[in-house]
Amino acid sequence: MAYTEDTPVALLPKVDSDVLMKEIEGMPCSLRIASFIFGFGCADQATVVGVHFNTPQKGKSTKSTGLAVAAGCKHCHDLVDRVDPRINDIEKAYPAALGHRYLQGLIETQSRLYEKGIITVKGDKNGGRK
Repeated sequence: MAYTEDTPVALLPKVDSDVLMKEIEGMPCSLRIASFIFGFGCADQATVVGVHFNTPQKGKSTKSTGLAVAAGCKHCHDLVDRVDPRINDIEKAYPAALGHRYLQGLIETQSRLYEKGIITVKGDKNGGRK
């Protein structure tokens, strides 16, 4: 299928990789949004899993693409998935900072996956080096 700038995000191809998700388990939490709550913070690194962001590709019984996943601890995961309602206060008080944490968490997670060889880029001149 040919995609254009008019193609809705929900119709773009999705990455669904058990290998990618398994490699994220136990990474350091890259989201760190639980730290926005005074006296709270990230849960133990052993609780870290791949956290799917809410994108137009996410729907009932379907997750977002694996390209929209960041390493997140249980506390951050509960906030992103709205299990912890304090996310509403964070969104209201710090919308730009929250968006920045999502973006930084995504970049950090993808960089770690790239370093492990899980994500590869054709023609990369660094070959996974920093």
